[in-house]
Amino acid sequence: MKHCLYLLILLLLPVSVYSQDQLFGSWQGNMRSVHGTYTFTLDILSNTDADDPIRAVAMHDRNGEREVIELKGIIYHDSSVYFRDVSDRYHKASVGEKFSKLQFLFKYENGVPVLDGHWQEYKDLKKYRKGRLVLYKKKRKA
Repeated sequence: MKHCLYLLILLLLPVSVYSQDQLFGSWQGNMRSVHGTYTFTLDILSNTDADDPIRAVAMHDRNGEREVIELKGIIYHDSSVYFRDVSDRYHKASVGEKFSKLQFLFKYENGVPVLDGHWQEYKDLKKYRKGRLVLYKKKRKA
């Protein structure tokens, strides 16, 4: 029984590593909220820092106002990915600035990589706006 478990882990390990490699790059899709639907872009980069394994830059254009958000994140073994603002949320809240959090499930739909998740923009430590995100991996151009 123990040998079967080791074999299963060895078989799943390459899939997990391959999936992580598929996560890095540019993603684009829509963010839906009660205020409308907006184009949302997310560029995910690997990071050598053990405390912040991945970095990302999110950009969306909401009502003609373009916003760029620097994020740090972590990938979990269940294919979930969590990002939060690189800035300290307590400091931002104390000076009246907003900060963001994003949660995704990395999956494949018909063989196409998809980040399916949610976005929250906090105005303080308790009040936030939320949106639904579905992002697709942008294909590289030759």
